[in-house]
Amino acid sequence: ALLFALLETNPPPFCLLDEVDAALDESNVVRFCDILNTLAHQTQFIVITHNRVTMTHANVIYGVSMTESVSRILSMRLAEVAPR
Repeated sequence: ALLFALLETNPPPFCLLDEVDAALDESNVVRFCDILNTLAHQTQFIVITHNRVTMTHANVIYGVSMTESVSRILSMRLAEVAPR
């Protein structure tokens, strides 16, 4: 809450958040994502997460996949992906 209050009063151009949603339950992750979406009008957020709910609220996802000892960097714009 303190971080979001600071970001709202003095918004930076970008903000890097690393696993800040790890300790939250699913309903609070949804609230967290709603606040990020509100603040995203002023600040670009880079969020490092393993939480699937947070990932579904992202515009772009970057990831690393490893197959046969070779790492591949993946990127996906969620607006371009057809819903199932």
